[in-house]
Amino acid sequence: MMHEYITRPFFQVIVFTLLSIVILPIARPKDANSVYTIAGIVYAVFIVVNSIIICFVPKMWPYFFYSMLFSIVYVLATAVIMSLYIDITKTEGSGETAMIFLIIMYHPLASLLVIFLKWAYLKIF
Repeated sequence: MMHEYITRPFFQVIVFTLLSIVILPIARPKDANSVYTIAGIVYAVFIVVNSIIICFVPKMWPYFFYSMLFSIVYVLATAVIMSLYIDITKTEGSGETAMIFLIIMYHPLASLLVIFLKWAYLKIF
């Protein structure tokens, strides 16, 4: 039962979004750049987890495309949440420093690499 939820990109996005929200008060970032860096690191962990789970789903390609869609949803939701956090806590800085999210381009590459490795493994063995 839990396995079904873990393999759904929608639930992964919810878990990692909540994780981002929980980590911020604990980390107490000093400026807006740190807020976005924390969110970016959580997003990078989301990419790794999402790419690893692709090995265990029966239908890789639908999972891949749903993952890309929800990855964009995650980045948009995080942008809104981080901006609100910066406004609410009156964190110093412009609040426009989201360069860390350039790692979004690595999500399709990581997932495709895992798909290739799974395919190669199944062909060899």
